[in-house]
Amino acid sequence: MSIQPLLEQSWQTLLDKGDRTSPSEYPEMCLITREELQNFLVDASLKWKEGRSHGIYIEESRELDSGSVMGFFARGHYDAYKFAEACNEYTGADPYYDRRYVRAEDCRQEWWRTVPVGGEPGVISYHNAEPRSRGAFAVTVTHVVEDRERKQTQRWIDEHNKGRAAGFADGLNWALRQLDRINAEAGTELLRQYREQDKKGGAK
Repeated sequence: MSIQPLLEQSWQTLLDKGDRTSPSEYPEMCLITREELQNFLVDASLKWKEGRSHGIYIEESRELDSGSVMGFFARGHYDAYKFAEACNEYTGADPYYDRRYVRAEDCRQEWWRTVPVGGEPGVISYHNAEPRSRGAFAVTVTHVVEDRERKQTQRWIDEHNKGRAAGFADGLNWALRQLDRINAEAGTELLRQYREQDKKGGAK
């Protein structure tokens, strides 16, 4: 984003005020007060943020019970890359470790409608709606936080099941080795029953 237009505007604002121009030996200088400098810096910051967010107003979607942030949305359909940049400008999320960081592939365009939450005066929830139906409005949305939490939970479940299965297999192998020594027929029967149960959907 170029700051040239803002620079020219701010400079002209100073020149238009009386007794601000410098002596002839300093034609490129102009007096400025601390308050004016502060205002110019604030304007520059806002312009910078506006450029980074592409003028997209980001809102948070939260879980009704806990209030935890689950994702972000903006009213209207926007380019996925610009929407992702606007989300990251809004949160300041780091791309390497912050679960709130949004990529273009995390974004999609939808149509929503608002629905009052029963028993909660003034509280609404958003539901998917048919495009351009009554009460529907366009949104660009990402459920990036919720999606990553779901994937993390699934990884924990998979790791637990994998560990459980490995532990069971180790125990079964130990039992079969002992039965080979104590009662080979019992070991053969145990293995047969295990295989039958495994075909039905896993050992119980």
